[in-house]
Amino acid sequence: MDKKILIIDDDESIIWVVKKALEPAGYKISSRTRLASGLRAAEDQPPVILLDLVLPDGNGLDGLRELRSSHPDTIVIMITANAMMESTITAMKEGAYDYLEKPFDIEELKLLADKAFKDLALQQELRELKKAAFETETPQMVGKSPKMLKVFKDIGRVASKDITVLITGESGTGKELVAKAIHLNSRRSTGPFVAINAASIPKDLLESELFGYKKGAFTGAARDKTGRIEAAHGGTLFLDEIGEMEQNLQAKLLRFLQEKEFSPLGSNDTIKADVRIIGATNRDLSEAVSQGRFREDLYYRFNVVQIKVPPLRERKEDVPLLIKSFLREAVEKLETGEKELSKETKVFLEKYDWPGNVRELENVIKRACVLSTGTIIEKKDLLIEEANSYSIKDFLEEKLKRYLKDMAKITNFNLYDTVLSEVEKALISIVLKETNGNQLKTARLLGINRNTLRTKIKEYKIKK
Repeated sequence: MDKKILIIDDDESIIWVVKKALEPAGYKISSRTRLASGLRAAEDQPPVILLDLVLPDGNGLDGLRELRSSHPDTIVIMITANAMMESTITAMKEGAYDYLEKPFDIEELKLLADKAFKDLALQQELRELKKAAFETETPQMVGKSPKMLKVFKDIGRVASKDITVLITGESGTGKELVAKAIHLNSRRSTGPFVAINAASIPKDLLESELFGYKKGAFTGAARDKTGRIEAAHGGTLFLDEIGEMEQNLQAKLLRFLQEKEFSPLGSNDTIKADVRIIGATNRDLSEAVSQGRFREDLYYRFNVVQIKVPPLRERKEDVPLLIKSFLREAVEKLETGEKELSKETKVFLEKYDWPGNVRELENVIKRACVLSTGTIIEKKDLLIEEANSYSIKDFLEEKLKRYLKDMAKITNFNLYDTVLSEVEKALISIVLKETNGNQLKTARLLGINRNTLRTKIKEYKIKK
């Protein structure tokens, strides 16, 4: 790491002293005498900045806030002629690394500069260790198809920018892996990654899960609880299925995105949290906005950058790579012994349409590794029905061709809406029957939210 230090101070004698003290030790010192020019010089991202509290064109505390916002990895040390308690406390609360009082001791300056660069080196080492651990413990995204290469490029484009991201895609495509990759490659990588699925938590409990609560806030609140937002301080909060949030909670989330502060349930205290929010959905949020089910202002706040994860059927060339990855995981983590696929099994898997996407493929491979008796995985070990050996697209086209022969004779018939609703109604009815009316299992098999399933059952008047 280059030992560069930027001084923003209008006192030329202070600049001279700093250079005299630190340049012989290998530090590269640059200086600016005004706040505006100093902030422009900070665009070159020097690791350490010495910032005067009082400058001719501005307040050093305002400069500190701007630096912490635009260059959060930079260490800022405040310099003050009068270390008043109030200004010192404010500086430390706003993220200053430390402060020096004029006239400062040269040895103290040297020790503080050395300490700052040692801390920066430790942070860098921690990032690398965490990255190595992440790559070992967390399933990685695999792909060489054009659509996946675009996803990788999008991740690289947004990771370093501390902005809100919306990840879209069908269930099982790996939206959380995209969020984790963004976190890992951001300046927040040493902070926590906290995930919460809005569809898996009852709506009346979701607010308390996000914001936390104080003892006695409601019946059953026997002690204080830290919310997921506060737990993610300094890191990233991944909100999966944000389209399932109720509108009053959407309003509170919007306020947090704007103000970076919130109040736990049952408390009048305001808590600040430095958290990056990444949202995900398998629904069309723009349609939800037009229907009044999702706030337009929150949608635009999330939709600063959108990353669309393609379904597996649209990147079939990635299937062999994914199979290889899942086979290796099964050997390492499930201790199944070496496994390989027969030629017939490979052909079958590459032709299959994968309605459950990557998650379905992973489950099929790992299950087959566990259940197969030899080293070769045969087609029968996959436990996929023969009826699925050709795609859903082929199946529907075959059925629709027969249906259209009769329907073409009828005029003034709303074919589009009728076909879609009948297919959806039949699908839900069949799966409900297979699960003996268990709505939770049905929703999981269909890849939709339980509340969405209930709405459809009511809409189509399906008997449970």
